[in-house]
Amino acid sequence: MDTGYIARRALQFAVVLWLLVTILFIIPRLQGDPILLLTEGDIEPAEIEKLRVAYGLDRPVTVQYLDYLGGLATGDFGTSIKTSQEVSDLIIQRIQRTLPLVIPAKILALVVAIPLGTIAAVRRGWLDTFAVWMSLLFQSVPNFFVAILLILLFGVKLHWLPTFGSGGLDHHILPVAVLASYPIARYTRLMRAQVSDAMHSDYVRTARAKGLAEVVMVRRHVMRNALLPIVTLIGLDFGTLIGGTIIIENVFSWPGFGTLTLDAVLRKDYPVIQGAGLTIGFLVLTGSLLADIAYGYIDPRIRRR
Repeated sequence: MDTGYIARRALQFAVVLWLLVTILFIIPRLQGDPILLLTEGDIEPAEIEKLRVAYGLDRPVTVQYLDYLGGLATGDFGTSIKTSQEVSDLIIQRIQRTLPLVIPAKILALVVAIPLGTIAAVRRGWLDTFAVWMSLLFQSVPNFFVAILLILLFGVKLHWLPTFGSGGLDHHILPVAVLASYPIARYTRLMRAQVSDAMHSDYVRTARAKGLAEVVMVRRHVMRNALLPIVTLIGLDFGTLIGGTIIIENVFSWPGFGTLTLDAVLRKDYPVIQGAGLTIGFLVLTGSLLADIAYGYIDPRIRRR
């Protein structure tokens, strides 16, 4: 791998991350006096200056910004206003509860979508029709509505699975299925389209003319090219999948990162909101960087460009 290619991608990563950090610093300050916003105006005037000093808001904005950057560089995201806990500790604790949902959902999506999209493109027939309609359905229906339907079916009607809270394996099944539904539809549709295009390419016709078996030809030639867009989505979707738990975790009363973020928004806990936003952005950018590097390994033409 060309080190220059990685260096260019790393520089882009750093610039976008700096812009994200700057935006997260500016937004709360555009909405008015942070102290009045945090306390909702229910505070004695004599206490306002004490809180402003305590949170460093009495200093010039440039000094606050540099302090903010310095804190982030050392892993200090600030302190939660509502709980007085370190934001970094809160995020780490809650992400540890969210990963057991996100990682199985991601694996399930890939295990189902890649074979389904490939077979649907190669074989056509009823499976192709099913893949198309399934993709359209789950990409159109909001995942919280899918969650409600699954709760009604498997929790309320059939009493097979618990509908809220965290616990054993049975508590994971419904949230994981809901989180995997959209990626399955998205990856299946993309995989089907990519394989269909590849099946009509010149190199496939050449491979067939040489007498190469269909299964071998698909595995060696078609799949490698068709997986390129999937690799990009895998990297980008990991951060968005964690961000997407905000609604689903609250539907299932799952005490994870999504629940923490929504609670912080409702309680106007700005340090937690900033930390959550930065975490999601960092994961999306990291996934994008890793996808670009993997892209270069899979297709050398990418890194030459």
